[in-house]
Amino acid sequence: MAEEGTCSIQLLSDIHLEMERRHKPFYQYDFASAADNLALLGDIGWTRDERMFRWLEVQLSRFKRIFFIAGNHEPYMSTLEESTRSIESFARRAAVAHAADPEAKGEFIFLNRTRYDLSPSVTILGCTLWSALDPANMDILLWSLNDFKRIDNFNPATYTKSHRADLAWLRRSLMEIRAREPGRRVVVFTHHAPTVEDTSDPRYAGGPSNSAFATELSTEADIWAPPLVLWAFGHTHWSCDFERRGVRVVSNQRGYQEGDDSFETATVLQL
Repeated sequence: MAEEGTCSIQLLSDIHLEMERRHKPFYQYDFASAADNLALLGDIGWTRDERMFRWLEVQLSRFKRIFFIAGNHEPYMSTLEESTRSIESFARRAAVAHAADPEAKGEFIFLNRTRYDLSPSVTILGCTLWSALDPANMDILLWSLNDFKRIDNFNPATYTKSHRADLAWLRRSLMEIRAREPGRRVVVFTHHAPTVEDTSDPRYAGGPSNSAFATELSTEADIWAPPLVLWAFGHTHWSCDFERRGVRVVSNQRGYQEGDDSFETATVLQL
């Protein structure tokens, strides 16, 4: 648990280490640290490739804590279950290294329907939050989404099951904190976006595959209300920072192409 009022978190997502860019080797990405803690909100790389975990080990020597959300790309070329087990295995190894020398190795927190109390008054809730697919566009989604082609044993039914489980956990967690812990503030980290408008490139507004990227939760009274104060996400390759109905919504996404002026590695949340 961090001391009250002292927690800064550098925010990054969609680094896509599995892609080679401008003649840089795969799984190499350097950036300056701008905070004590780092939040990686999905699509960092493939869990089947040990190079992603070696990259994470390097970051653990640079940050006090790393908060890690699995995106939709982490399980590519494996199953959701295998990918989750790989991250959990790394988390156990990281915990041993941190316990042995906390000054040399930071804490690794895998946010997989997980609560983490930053302080006596601030809590982080984190999960992938697979989106609510639109049945009316299912044929297009089946054809266009690489998730159904590159994640083994993954189909609309398993996607929807994961969405419902993520959303149910998140709703229950927020309701319990609201009822039992008055005064606590909640920050949510997810990969998929929690609201539709302004969270992706306006060129794609109303597109048939949009439901694979965002779920409209800002109208859900039992979710989008105190103690929720901030929601950070990834997945859409569109960096943003705005307020919606009293909740700050923010993302800082590298995406596939470098040179996007909206992506800033030094984006820091002060909590």
